[in-house]
Amino acid sequence: MLLDSLPLRTLLTALLPGVVISGSPKASGQRVVYFCHFEAPTPRQDRENWGQVVVKISEGISAEQIAYLEKEIEILNSLKSAHYPALLWNGTFTENPRTGEKLLNHLFITIEERIESQPLRDVVAKYRTEKSMILLLSALVTALEPLWTHRLKLIHRDLKPENILIRSNGDIAIIDLGIVREEGSKGVTFTFSPFGPCTPEYASPEQARNDKQNITFKSDFFSLGVIAYEIMAGDIPFGWSTKIGYPKVLENVINLEPPTLESLGACSAKMSGLVSKLMQKEPYKRHRTIDFLKTDIAAL
Repeated sequence: MLLDSLPLRTLLTALLPGVVISGSPKASGQRVVYFCHFEAPTPRQDRENWGQVVVKISEGISAEQIAYLEKEIEILNSLKSAHYPALLWNGTFTENPRTGEKLLNHLFITIEERIESQPLRDVVAKYRTEKSMILLLSALVTALEPLWTHRLKLIHRDLKPENILIRSNGDIAIIDLGIVREEGSKGVTFTFSPFGPCTPEYASPEQARNDKQNITFKSDFFSLGVIAYEIMAGDIPFGWSTKIGYPKVLENVINLEPPTLESLGACSAKMSGLVSKLMQKEPYKRHRTIDFLKTDIAAL
């Protein structure tokens, strides 16, 4: 598994001349991520004008992983929205340009704009009141609508507080589109996984069952419900994988009916009803359309 290290940082400066690493976010997923900028002189002068960027590195990637990375690149190139980072460059490296030595594993690198923001995970305390949560849900639906209404009918499939960024003005940005898929498509599933790619704590029941034909924008609705529930109740509704293991979490996602937010004294009956509807086990029992969800949020 690729990890942040001094040798990797040194190699990156050889692969991307002029790059300066200023830091890295918390480790997440299968990639090493750095916050960077480029200083003159560089072989490509346009890089000096990029400002702060995010450099993502994957190593020894399989055919399945390549498919996800290519999908993310395609989507980032097609989305023209301030709610998603702009993709600036991507490439694959097989040798160290300074030494000419072959790398033990291929490195796949993408460079995205860096969105000045904080992950929702770090600022959840701001959204524990009913009013702030309503505003957050409204903003999230607005940010996700370009995916859901895309000509390919895209689904994020991995919505969680770590993948939601809050700008200083409160606007939303969505990141980590590597497992986005087209509605109704077969998609790519890791062969070692009995369920589709997702974060179990935030997955919908149809994702937990890997029921691909029923994975639609309503699956993202379920994840939004889980996020709202977690923030307002102060805990995840189906348990943490780190504590009980992902099989038990997925079993809970499919079968467990958590107590309502109203019963926990976390919010009003109407707000609790909205979150419960988002978290219905059967997709058809959730909001039928994006507009219906927007209407229910607006009514609150």
